[in-house]
Amino acid sequence: MHLVRCHDQKSKTLDEFYKEISEHDRVDREIGMAMLSLLARLRALPDGRDVWGLTSHYRLCLLATDSSETPWFVTVVALNERNYFLEYLMPERLAPWPHAYVRGEALSEDDAVRMILIGMERSEGWSDKRWGRCRTRRCRQQPPHRSVA
Repeated sequence: MHLVRCHDQKSKTLDEFYKEISEHDRVDREIGMAMLSLLARLRALPDGRDVWGLTSHYRLCLLATDSSETPWFVTVVALNERNYFLEYLMPERLAPWPHAYVRGEALSEDDAVRMILIGMERSEGWSDKRWGRCRTRRCRQQPPHRSVA
């Protein structure tokens, strides 16, 4: 997965933001260290999607485009390596009301990664259903298909 900070938050990279937090007191240190580890795990995934991150009060908000004006499709915060809180934005066609979110808790980094991926899929933030085009790096790098008559 290609995961970088949204250009609208230019002061620090995602890693710099969470590294600074990890250098604070005990509680903040655990949050920062857990989030740094989670970032590394997400980037190591064999996933071709481009993902932009915003930070808000220690939360990591995952975006499908490089703009803070776009929806926060998946949001995650870690209290430590055993406590993650996640939510994803429901697609409008499935939501019982505007801007409805599904929330959950993971008790391990493995479960948090799995739930983030589920949230990315179910939010349809990186889906052709929402955008009408391919949202992965691999698709954009391939030349368009041309039929020969």
